[in-house]
Amino acid sequence: MNNDKHSNRPLHPLPYKTIFRECLWGNRTVIAASSAAVVGVVVGYPFDSIKTRMQTVPYDSLASCVRQTFKDEGIRGFFRGVLPPLVTVSIIKSISFSVYEETKAYCKARVSFLAANELKSVMAMSTLGGAASGAFIATFSCPFELVKIHKQLEVLLLQASSISTGDTVVRKKEKKSMPYRTPAAPVPTTSSWHSAREIIRSKGISGLWSGFNLHLVRDTIGTAVYFGGYETTKFLLSGPDHMAGPMTQFFAGGVCGILCWLAVFPIDLVKSLMQKEVLSPQPKYKSISECIKDVHHSRGITGFYRGIAVTLIRAFP
Repeated sequence: MNNDKHSNRPLHPLPYKTIFRECLWGNRTVIAASSAAVVGVVVGYPFDSIKTRMQTVPYDSLASCVRQTFKDEGIRGFFRGVLPPLVTVSIIKSISFSVYEETKAYCKARVSFLAANELKSVMAMSTLGGAASGAFIATFSCPFELVKIHKQLEVLLLQASSISTGDTVVRKKEKKSMPYRTPAAPVPTTSSWHSAREIIRSKGISGLWSGFNLHLVRDTIGTAVYFGGYETTKFLLSGPDHMAGPMTQFFAGGVCGILCWLAVFPIDLVKSLMQKEVLSPQPKYKSISECIKDVHHSRGITGFYRGIAVTLIRAFP
C-alpha cells in the first residue's frame, strides 16, 4: 500500500535543490555585494543622518546634535528616510561596479599604458573607471538622495517653518516616570514618497534633480578617488604578482573611503545646504557661489568640513 502511494506521487520534473544551489553559487558575488550593501546602509545610516544635520544646522558639537535628535525624535530620528537608499542601494551598487568594470575593459583594449600591471597604470585605470562610474550613476541617485536629505531634516524643517510662520509648535506634557523628555513637536509620519510628491508638486518632475550639478561633481570626483585609492592601496600592499588577502582588502577599503570623503566633503556640504531649501518659499541662497561665500564668511575654511568626523568614522569600516 505504501509502495502504491509512492508510485502515484508526482515526481518533480527538475532537481530544484541542485538548481537553487547552483543559482546561489553562480551569483554569489552579486548576492554577497548586495547583502553587504544593505547591511552597510542599516549600520551606517545613523552616521549619515547626523552628518546631514551637522552640515545644515549650527549645533554646538557632535554630541549636542546626537542628544537633540534623540530628545526631539527618538531612535526613529536617526533612521528617518532610510527606505529609499535601502531599496535602491543594491541596484545602484551593481550598476556602478558594472560601469566601472566595462570602462576599464574598454580603455585597456585601446590604450596599452592602461593595460600594464604597474602602479601608474593601475592608479590611472582605476581612477578613470571610477570617474565614469560616478558620473553615470549620479543621474539615477540624485533624486533618491534629495528625498533622503528632506526626510532626514523633516522635523527640523517643520520646526523652522512653524517659527517663521508664527505657528505654535505643540509640546506634549511630560510624564515624570519617563526616563527621557518627550519630543518638542509632533513627529511627522509622512513617507519618502510623500516628500517626493511634494517636491514634484512644487518644482515639477525636474525638481527631483535639484542640486544635480553639485551631485554630479561630487560623485564623479568621489568615485574616482574611491576606486583609485582602493586599487592603488591594494597594489602597494600586495604587489603586482600576488592576490590581495581579506585584511588587505579591508584596509584598502578603509583608506579609500577616508580619501574619498576628504576630497568631496566640501562639495557635499554645499550640496546639502542647497538641497535643504528646495521647498523653501524664500531660499537663503540664490546660487552656489553665494552659499560658498556665506559658509566661508561665517565659519572659515573649517566650515566646509563641519560634520566630517562622524563621516570618517563611518567611512573606514
